[in-house]
Amino acid sequence: MTSLQDIINPILLNNDVVVKQQHLGVLRVTGVDAKKFLQGQITCDINKLTPDSGLYGAICSIKGRIITNFYLVQYNEDILMLMAKDLVEKTTLHLKKYAVFFKTELIDTQDKMTVYASFSAQNEAQPSNHPERFDTTQSENGVTLTLCQKPLVMQWHIVESESANLTEQNTHLSALSILDARPLICLEQSETILPQWLNMQSTGGISFTKGCYTGQEIVARMQYKGKSKKQLALVTWDGLLDTTKDITDAQGKSVGQIFAVAAIQSTHFAQIILNIEPNETETLSLDNHVITLLPLPYSLETKK
Repeated sequence: MTSLQDIINPILLNNDVVVKQQHLGVLRVTGVDAKKFLQGQITCDINKLTPDSGLYGAICSIKGRIITNFYLVQYNEDILMLMAKDLVEKTTLHLKKYAVFFKTELIDTQDKMTVYASFSAQNEAQPSNHPERFDTTQSENGVTLTLCQKPLVMQWHIVESESANLTEQNTHLSALSILDARPLICLEQSETILPQWLNMQSTGGISFTKGCYTGQEIVARMQYKGKSKKQLALVTWDGLLDTTKDITDAQGKSVGQIFAVAAIQSTHFAQIILNIEPNETETLSLDNHVITLLPLPYSLETKK
């Protein structure tokens, strides 16, 4: 497989990349029962959330499908849920049905907080493993979340809008964010995807020891008894291809679909959901063109 480092390093060389994340919204959860309330609703273990460590997780329906998924950070005494902007309203309405039984409040703060992404080349001195928890750094005006350190360093800077002083640079390089391979779904995808299809069992997004949450039985059954091979993978190609078409194997059989795609000039990067193990075919094609499978930046082991 092609090395991600060989692709990324020339792109990031002498480039400062800061991009405002227009597609992200922020839902603030406040109150003395905030953690207790969320623990019964989310797939990850809220007890692992600290001012220094963020989390990745999801809220599921009773059928185990993802209603929304998100990153969690602690900001002062509150919890911030970072998700697709078009899912903030649906998530708020869903959670309010249960929040009435707790001393907690849900506040849509997407007009009061701004999220920027920054990218830089991987430093050889930095850890090469992909953490299940994410380093967070607190400041007076916000918090910085380090999403990954391999194959590049990617951070989100969540700041109070009135104090935001970051200047966007090289916005066309924001396509690199797709290489983190921890996607956030949008409203159109809500309640259509199981967490395992996004590799969330391998990235700390699902705890199998924390106890009950909505959809937990379905998610656990899929993990231990399920037969679905669906999983997230990364691919790349050059030139324009029809991304509405299925991914096919060497025999032309459909083996997956494009989940998300982005481009830097003629080089395209995509997250795909495969219906097979990547090693079950020698060739993947899209629109009758061979595409290149890229290594994931994490191991596909199940995390507890």
